[in-house]
Amino acid sequence: MNALVLVVFTLTPFTLTPIGGEAFEPQFAREVNETATRAAVAKAGAKVCRTIRVGIAERDWVRGVVVEASDDRIRVQIEHAGRFPHVLDGTAVVRGALVWDVPADWTPCIF
Repeated sequence: MNALVLVVFTLTPFTLTPIGGEAFEPQFAREVNETATRAAVAKAGAKVCRTIRVGIAERDWVRGVVVEASDDRIRVQIEHAGRFPHVLDGTAVVRGALVWDVPADWTPCIF
């Protein structure tokens, strides 16, 4: 007879805290977030989006598909360049352009 086992983890501010206590909680949370983001976007074929600040208050969305991933960077082919002209890593952001960037600046999206 097969049994289904359900394990539930709850995260509280004091769970999974590294040695040193509360002072390290924000850093630990950032590391977990960066690791999860990297796992989600750093694979070929992933559809990703990114916001780019324009001026002091405006934000523009850029969308693309990951075509290559290395240890600390991803190569994104731009599908939608946004409403304003942008440059990433010295490359103009236009439809079809290939840009290298850090995974933490991108988020998974559906388009």
